[in-house]
Amino acid sequence: MPDDNKKIEGGKPDLLNDKAVAKEARALKKLFKNVDGDNRRKLIGELLDEAAFMKIAMQQAKAELLADGLSVETQNASQKFIKAHPSAQIYEKYSKQYTTIINTLLPQLPAEERKTVSRLAALRRDA
Repeated sequence: MPDDNKKIEGGKPDLLNDKAVAKEARALKKLFKNVDGDNRRKLIGELLDEAAFMKIAMQQAKAELLADGLSVETQNASQKFIKAHPSAQIYEKYSKQYTTIINTLLPQLPAEERKTVSRLAALRRDA
C-alpha cells in the first residue's frame, strides 16, 4: 500500500493514481456484472471507468480543499486578490458529471441489484 501514503507538494495526499482508480472501477463494475448483453456491458464498463476516475479526482480535490481552504491569494504584479481554489472548480465540475453518469447507469442495473444499490444509498444517507 505505498501508493496510498504518497504525498505531493505541501504534504497533501496523492490520492489520484492508477491503483486507486482501478480499485474504484472494480467496485463499480461489480455492481453491474449481471447486465445483459455484451455490447451493453462494454459501454457500461467504459462509463464506469470514467466514473471511477472522476470519483478519485473528486477525492483528491476534496483533500486539497481541506488542506488549503476554499480560496487562495493570487498576486498579479502589485495587486493581490483572493479567488476560489482551483480544486473547488475541479470538484464542482466532476461532481456534476459523476452524478450524471451514475444517474444514467442506475436504470441499466438488473432489478435485484437496483434494490441493493437503493438500500446502500439509503444507509449512506442515514450515516
